[in-house]
Amino acid sequence: VSSTNVKGGQFITFLSDICYESDNHGVGVNHGKLTKNTNYSNSEYIIYQGDAYWGSNTTFKFKADKSQLIVITKNEDVYYYKCQEAPANQLTCSLIRQKNQPSSNSSGDGGVVMNTPAINGGMNIGGTINSGNGNTNTSSSSSSTPQKRWRNVTRTETCPSCHGTGKCWTCNGKGYYNNPYGTGTVSCSNCNNGRCRKCGGSGTITKTEQVYE
Repeated sequence: VSSTNVKGGQFITFLSDICYESDNHGVGVNHGKLTKNTNYSNSEYIIYQGDAYWGSNTTFKFKADKSQLIVITKNEDVYYYKCQEAPANQLTCSLIRQKNQPSSNSSGDGGVVMNTPAINGGMNIGGTINSGNGNTNTSSSSSSTPQKRWRNVTRTETCPSCHGTGKCWTCNGKGYYNNPYGTGTVSCSNCNNGRCRKCGGSGTITKTEQVYE
């Protein structure tokens, strides 16, 4: 179930192996930080995991050139973003969690402006990232009109457990790990011969949902 009626944007600052939502000068907006996961990252995607506007255990899946971003919440809601030029009057994130707002919030709209440290210590602003086709953000929501009806929609998504790698996150696809209590190895109980148990090693899962449209 998709929604593309969105506006606004987020600034993201990258610093070494972490990233966080910030204002246009790189000052954090108190959403926490996400740390790069080298086990899940590859030449195509860079994975960061941690706290963000969408709550704890959020995953940021950037394309290697940071032109696109997929946000995956702990509730498995998925948001798609695309890099664009930031508005000149946009000074901070459009989505800022209020002090009394629970950290598990997974709703919201808007795009992302990516900041990377410049060589001289300043900030290079890359532009807004919005989801979907153009200035849109894909989220789980629905609306109804008298002309609409329920129907089943099946879609394929990146596996939230292995983040598209197809490998078990516990043993990194080996099917075993070193015995923490002695020598030798122990067969991994969280996978099938190194393949992610949730997606069976395909890196994707299929979801069928009812849509009212």
